[in-house]
Amino acid sequence: MVLTGAEFDEVGTITYAGRGSLKFTTVGVGHMGPSAVSGLNHGAVIWRITEGDGEFSGATGLITSNFTFSEQGDVVDNEYVRIYTP
Repeated sequence: MVLTGAEFDEVGTITYAGRGSLKFTTVGVGHMGPSAVSGLNHGAVIWRITEGDGEFSGATGLITSNFTFSEQGDVVDNEYVRIYTP
């Protein structure tokens, strides 16, 4: 992850145990910052699926992530995944 103020750019892999994995890159930039709840930050990002293996071989699509994180390190990450496979 490359963090620039309240924006970030990310490259990574999500592994689904026993099924395969998806590699992704950020579309544009992700955003994060303080929420309306004291001590809680929130953010959102869109990732483009660039590669898959296992059941996801040849996959394309998008992943959206909407998340919160606290000063104590608590994280809640809700992801919506739209995968297209050949």
